[in-house]
Amino acid sequence: MIDKLTGAIFLFQVVVVIVLGFAGNIWKDTEARKQWYVKYPEDGPWYELLVIPLRFELLCSIMIPISIKVSLDLVKGIYAKFIDWDEEMYDHDTRTPSHAANTAISEDLGQVEYILTDKTGTLTENKMIFRRCCINGVFYGNESGDALKDVELLNAVADNVADVIRFLTIMTVCNTVIPIRSKSGTISYKAQSQDEDALVNAAARLHMVLISKNGSSLEINLNGSLIQYEILDILEFTSDRKRMSVVVKDCQDGKILLLSKGADEAILPCAYAGQQIRPFVDAVEQYAQLGLRTLCLGWRELKDDEYNEWSYAFKQARSTLVDREWKLAEVCQILEHDLEIVGVTAIEDRLQDGVPETIETLRQAGINFWMLTGDKQNTAIQIALLCNFISSEPKGQLLFINGKTEDEVLRSLERVLLTMRITSSDPKDLAFVVDGWALEIILKQYRAVFTELAILSRTAICCRVTPSQKAQLVELLKSCDYRTLAIGDGGNDVRMIQQADIGVGISGREGLQAARAADYSIGKFRFLKRLILVHGRYSYNRTAFLSQYSFYKSLLICFIQIFFSFFSGVSGTSLFNSISLMAYNVFYTSIPVLTVVLDKDLSEKTVMQNPQILLYCQAGRLLNPSTFAGWFGRSLYHALVVFLITVHAYADEKSEMEELSMVALSGCIWLQAFVVTIEMNSFTILQHLAIWGNFAAFYFINSVVSTIPSAGMYTIMFRLCRQPSYWITVVLIVAVGMGPVLALKYFRYTYRSSAINILQQAERSHGPIFSMGGLESQLKSLEKDVASLSTSQSKFRNSVYEPLLSSASDPPTSTRRSIGPATFDFLQPAQSRLSSSYSRNCKDN
Repeated sequence: MIDKLTGAIFLFQVVVVIVLGFAGNIWKDTEARKQWYVKYPEDGPWYELLVIPLRFELLCSIMIPISIKVSLDLVKGIYAKFIDWDEEMYDHDTRTPSHAANTAISEDLGQVEYILTDKTGTLTENKMIFRRCCINGVFYGNESGDALKDVELLNAVADNVADVIRFLTIMTVCNTVIPIRSKSGTISYKAQSQDEDALVNAAARLHMVLISKNGSSLEINLNGSLIQYEILDILEFTSDRKRMSVVVKDCQDGKILLLSKGADEAILPCAYAGQQIRPFVDAVEQYAQLGLRTLCLGWRELKDDEYNEWSYAFKQARSTLVDREWKLAEVCQILEHDLEIVGVTAIEDRLQDGVPETIETLRQAGINFWMLTGDKQNTAIQIALLCNFISSEPKGQLLFINGKTEDEVLRSLERVLLTMRITSSDPKDLAFVVDGWALEIILKQYRAVFTELAILSRTAICCRVTPSQKAQLVELLKSCDYRTLAIGDGGNDVRMIQQADIGVGISGREGLQAARAADYSIGKFRFLKRLILVHGRYSYNRTAFLSQYSFYKSLLICFIQIFFSFFSGVSGTSLFNSISLMAYNVFYTSIPVLTVVLDKDLSEKTVMQNPQILLYCQAGRLLNPSTFAGWFGRSLYHALVVFLITVHAYADEKSEMEELSMVALSGCIWLQAFVVTIEMNSFTILQHLAIWGNFAAFYFINSVVSTIPSAGMYTIMFRLCRQPSYWITVVLIVAVGMGPVLALKYFRYTYRSSAINILQQAERSHGPIFSMGGLESQLKSLEKDVASLSTSQSKFRNSVYEPLLSSASDPPTSTRRSIGPATFDFLQPAQSRLSSSYSRNCKDN
């Protein structure tokens, strides 16, 4: 938005230079040559026509404030430090503070429209606990809820039941876990995956202990007996294969075994012909309904010739440099077939504290949520219900998109889309669920239809998705010019985080890959609420004021120069000397406005209690062409006031040019101070020192310069300060300049109050926020204006410009796309923002 404003001002500057330069040349040829004191030569050089336009170019060059870049970078750096220093976002469990790695997008946090979140480790604690299992159709742990305490399973282990021992062997061997023996003899495990750690520890509690792993050999202690295996090959887990296998050789009998574990959709289809897999399918469904993470385990014995032939192909694939991952996957698939499915594991991953409350609050702020997870559909749905991601019947309704062929997926997609269109006015909370297989077909064949569905739905659950699909979904929402935030905790979330407008990484148990790749890192998901509502909103409000004020102060001094040109024969003569102009931008006007970093229109407590007010930031209500036009008009009016009052006050005085310019400059400085003061919402000692101390600095600096004979301002300030007319002129400038501004602000604050104004009044009355008798009725009076936020759409909207007038009484010129359920009556139901005509500016990629 700032870039667009800068471009508009540049075009305005070019027009002014051309018009005034042309007018100046005309006046010079028609009037100036008649004046005896001008002394223009009769015949000048050919480039003389460029002199006056170049003078005006120099005068108007300050229209675009060079200091805005430095000021914004400085305050954004301070915003980032506020995030780093926020003690309420410090995770005491992991001793992890929040951190802002990117200082350039803090204001974007206040305009987030979609949050795309991972599940495991992001919404959940990523503390995996082995709860239940199914071995060869026998369920363990169903009654007690803990398979490790199931007497039947413990007896089976003690009796060396073959299926149970095979099941535990796969749990213990098929992983990349490293056992570490302490000096006291106890064994701990270091694992890349929390699932593997949970499985190995569970097997150890069932008396199959992984005691050592050195190079290609490992040792297991089973009920006091030592078992050794030689690791021949590891078929690593990938997000595409969704399974992992190891090839080991039993050192006791020399048999070569393939041990595999993975998702049910990756393991069950590899079962040998004739095996009854229905019990395992039922087990997976049952555990998923409980919100547990499931893995299927299988194995088969390999013949020596088969393994040797495959091993050669595997080594060739590992050594290739072209399409290495694809060739490895192809070779792995050759071996992973005809498996004997042994059983299913069920692992519990508990929800983090504060997740339901955080999601509910952010949904009230009008933010839409998508869950992108690699888990099974039922598991993801159960977690979504627990964390308020979706609502249960009858308040909520899930729409499923599934299918294995293009025709099936298309029919399912069209059915869901039709339901969304029909129920767009229904207050029921709708969400769609899609799995990775159907999503792959959709993103390739039916992207445009899916884009419309994505816009109509506030909530989506995408299951069994790969990291690349996560990134594609973020890109799809960005193509519709939504402001997206992606949050995750693992390496598989990095692509999604980097693709989003704002990336947030959680410093979790899966390492720091996501946190290091993200713009912001936090310790827990619940801190996201404060990051957006407090830091994001404050940053947007402060940046909006600072950027527009920077243009205002530059336009003010520039307009005075333009008005003076009409009194100086449109010659391009500057009213102010170079020292005054330099000090004006560097000292007099820059320091006070930098204290905006401390400004708070509402307390943090009020902001957190009323998340709906984030709507004003999401809609770009404080920074858009309409608000900038107001600042432009204010600078023009103030320039007119300063110039006319100064000129008329000293019209009959025998004053020097420097004296007149100092009076005008003084008027500008006084106006700047009062403008900053009335636009601030809260004050600290630093703000008072910066604003009012600026007066002392102004008079001190000019008094010092006035003592230097060669500075061109010799004794000017001393003479002015002794004149009553000087002080009367300055006071008159402030009164005439600020009078209409104060009257307009009073009228809007009193008779056309916005929701923020009402909350400010409640805070200043030191009463409960919702205890004001007229709050509800005043909010209802805004319903008609703000309702248009959800119905009228700008045809050509981009991620930077989302205009909305700064006054609730003015008709909005553009709107945001989605509004969540709200406590305030002026916020409309979520579905009212929808348009069946799908007239949005979406780009198909």
